[in-house]
Amino acid sequence: MQSITIKAPAKINLILDILGKRDDGYHNLRSVMQTISIFDNVTLSVKGKKCRLPNVSITCSEPEIPTDESNIAYKACRAYNKALGEMPFDSIAIHIEKHIPSGAGLAGGSSDGAAVLIGLNKLCGSTLSTDELCKIGASVGADVPFCIAGGTALCEGIGEKITPLKSLPDCEILVVKPDISISTPLSYKRFDELNNPKLSDFDKFMTSLNSGDLAAISKTLSNSLEDVTNERIIEDIKSEMIKSGVLGSVMTGSGSAVFGIFDNEKKAKLCADKFNGKMFCRICQPETRYQ
Repeated sequence: MQSITIKAPAKINLILDILGKRDDGYHNLRSVMQTISIFDNVTLSVKGKKCRLPNVSITCSEPEIPTDESNIAYKACRAYNKALGEMPFDSIAIHIEKHIPSGAGLAGGSSDGAAVLIGLNKLCGSTLSTDELCKIGASVGADVPFCIAGGTALCEGIGEKITPLKSLPDCEILVVKPDISISTPLSYKRFDELNNPKLSDFDKFMTSLNSGDLAAISKTLSNSLEDVTNERIIEDIKSEMIKSGVLGSVMTGSGSAVFGIFDNEKKAKLCADKFNGKMFCRICQPETRYQ
């Protein structure tokens, strides 16, 4: 038996602009995504002989996470199998040790799927390039290609068109997730009904990122979906962060997690103390690459 464990990092959206609905029902996005140092651990164990369709099983440390064919890790496994054709083993066991909260807008499921693709590729002798893995990932989920590439990147289309950007400067990122779920389809539906939807000052953000000005970057954080969540707790979390000296704070993805950028660890810890014991709360840092 061969085993490999891949660290699957969460992501945040520094910018999330929704540019319009497509004919296929998806939305065109303009998002700057950032991987952060909150990780799931995905272990793949393989054994047996060459096989065209290996048996796949999934286990997870969190009982509420489905471990059937609906799990994105399973879909990623089958997509890789389809791309490669014959696999060098006939049994694939996937164990997901969860640390990224689900329903948070942190791409936990997508990152697990990306980890499966990366792990299988290593176990198969790195047969496919990163670009090829990203193409497979796009067939599994819109955020999977970015989760394969990692770092700081502009994601366009439905998220599959990725342009690497200058790295986010060193900082402390506080992630807080309240104990609520936000419906992604409902958020997009509400956004589609807006007359004057919110968009970022994208040019100003890019200028700030390219200059490495953390304070200016933080002031231009933006999320088109934040105004349609209709959840008071989101604003309450941001208000507490502002009182604690956050440089900037915004919801990530379709929620419900909120993150704040701090320029020093002491301020971040003092703010985290306001949430610890009440909801998911974690201080992390930007990750410059996937692994």
